[in-house]
Amino acid sequence: MGRFTQWVKRYTQRFLQVGPVTHSPQGEPQMIAAGWESYAKNWQPKQFDVLEGHQVQHLGDEWTAEDISANGSTTYGLESAIVLNFDQYLQHHLLDPYLPPHAVEGLEIGPGGGRLTDLLLPRTQILHVIDASATMLAHLQKRFAHDQSLRYYHTDGYTLPSLSPGSLDYAIALDVFVHFEPRLIFWYLRQIASLLKPGGVGIVHYANLLTPIGWTQFSLDLEANFQSRQGFAAFGVMCPPIMAQFLTQLNLEIVSLDLGLFPRDAVTVFRRSPAMLHPVG
Repeated sequence: MGRFTQWVKRYTQRFLQVGPVTHSPQGEPQMIAAGWESYAKNWQPKQFDVLEGHQVQHLGDEWTAEDISANGSTTYGLESAIVLNFDQYLQHHLLDPYLPPHAVEGLEIGPGGGRLTDLLLPRTQILHVIDASATMLAHLQKRFAHDQSLRYYHTDGYTLPSLSPGSLDYAIALDVFVHFEPRLIFWYLRQIASLLKPGGVGIVHYANLLTPIGWTQFSLDLEANFQSRQGFAAFGVMCPPIMAQFLTQLNLEIVSLDLGLFPRDAVTVFRRSPAMLHPVG
């Protein structure tokens, strides 16, 4: 995340130079959405220094391929061999074990340039994709222009589309909730719980400041955000015990609070219980 981190810092500095904001109608979701919209508008595949054997073709490829050796930032913490075969890693250790092989309807929150979307489409009849950035969705629509399985939704950054309650076989978010603070995560989880069908699966990748790399990321984000959240790409102050409380309060069955896929972050897997008629919260 070297060039990416530098770009974020420059954007945040320009954002702060407009002067103090009083009684701003924008909250955390709108600030994060505006930041990623600007990122998507300015994105160019050749602007990143990448690791040997990698290339950036689609938006989001840089989050695993970028060389950060000369910069003070963090990555997932994965070994280079895993990074080189990242799609296969997700397929074999996340999607195949926890998602149904053939789903009627699924939901991806924050698809970005579509690197996870590409893996979800073969196993999903109808895939709903939502993003708070219109330009991110434009990148996605260009990449999958001929695919009839996708349903696109431009959202406000905190509201899921009005899908039928209990209609989803799964809901998944990768590289999205790591940037959310706990309240916003719970707000989303509450909506996800009502949309999952009985036995439906939720997978959420989130920040974990209890890991060594997660704590490093927290420390890197601290100075710019300690008075109030300023950086749209800053990581949320999150950890598995908080996630456990959220899922328990929503009567969701916890499969795992952290699969151990990423040394820096956590990935939780949960299910809507077949006996649960009405999620609480």
